[in-house]
Amino acid sequence: MNHILVKPDNCTGCRLCQLTCSAQNFKLNTHKVARIGIVPHFPEGRFEIHLCNQCGICQSVCPAGAISVDEHGAYVIDGATCVDCGACVDACPEQAIFRSFASMHPYMCNLCGACIDNCAAQALTWEEER
Repeated sequence: MNHILVKPDNCTGCRLCQLTCSAQNFKLNTHKVARIGIVPHFPEGRFEIHLCNQCGICQSVCPAGAISVDEHGAYVIDGATCVDCGACVDACPEQAIFRSFASMHPYMCNLCGACIDNCAAQALTWEEER
């Protein structure tokens, strides 16, 4: 199974990863609705990247059993089963489960790779699990 390796020191804060994620997954053009989060820290000039590391903690705390692993190895939330309690959001050690107006339930990275394909700074790359 592949996962996304995050290299925050390479991040320039351009948010292109968020824009392409938003377009790919929500058919929107906004960094505010994406399966990846970028938090700027100024005046240090560094950027914190919040992205699901596929650890599975969310699945273990979901009282509705709404989180499963898809054919690509990504944890996904079934909107029909999700009771929107927020347990997964609170339990995520990466702060990488998000909520927005674009989705009726929480969402996280689905390993689509749009962010990797469009990160010129190579702050995001594929890494095969060993």
